[in-house]
Amino acid sequence: MSESEISRIKERSKARKTINTIFDNSARAYLLHYSCQSFYDNPSGGSTRITSIAARNLHSGQTRSWSIHKAAELAEQLQGIPDNLDALEKAMLEGYFAFLRSYPDATFIHWNMRDENFGFAALEHRLKVLKGDPFILGDDRKFDLARSLVTLYGRKYAPHKSATGRKGRLMSIAEINRIADTDALEGEAEAAAFVSGEYLKLHQSTLRKMDMLANIFDRVHANSLKTNATFTDKYGVHPVALIEVIKNHPYTTAVISLAAIGAALANYANFFVWAKNLF
Repeated sequence: MSESEISRIKERSKARKTINTIFDNSARAYLLHYSCQSFYDNPSGGSTRITSIAARNLHSGQTRSWSIHKAAELAEQLQGIPDNLDALEKAMLEGYFAFLRSYPDATFIHWNMRDENFGFAALEHRLKVLKGDPFILGDDRKFDLARSLVTLYGRKYAPHKSATGRKGRLMSIAEINRIADTDALEGEAEAAAFVSGEYLKLHQSTLRKMDMLANIFDRVHANSLKTNATFTDKYGVHPVALIEVIKNHPYTTAVISLAAIGAALANYANFFVWAKNLF
């Protein structure tokens, strides 16, 4: 068996164990997502402005959110958003970072939030630009759901463009599994909404994506997520992969459990036979 096959099996097993651990501690796990202006159509030449952020508890489903629209409503500036973007974005980001500080032991599940272009670092940088003090979340508390799907199902698990023509694997895997995605905007549509000043629309998109990510995570944990991955895509070609398939299959778990119960009952009956003969 090649080193690459061994490595793939180990990484897949590690990802599965991590998902199970997060699920078992779901009260201390949050799904996190945000929207921002276009990475490419940015006349200022600076970092991209953040427009909305949402965090959803994996166990309760309770969601916290922060957005330019909400900040403007609280400041009674809904009619003057374009003239107050810096102050409103800063207020939104400070609310988000205060939330991170208040959950020091939580795990945050995200979708491709890995760098300063789109990620935790991008959020930190934006608050620094606005003269704020961000909370730096440790990497050990971040779990990239998008990356884990590649580990579990291979790179062909879903196309980069959905059947309806929307860009991004998040959209395509949602369509494959018929997960409700009303109000969810693809990247380009979010950028267009920012340009046209549709801040509420951006906030609604972020909230919908929270629902989608929660649904995807639950299906991955339950081994019920539908993908385009073949057996070879997921496990490689070596027969040793069959051991992992058998070990993790729900029917196998049920058989093992029933066998354990049967053995326990048999031992219990044998005890009474022994006790009867003794007395």
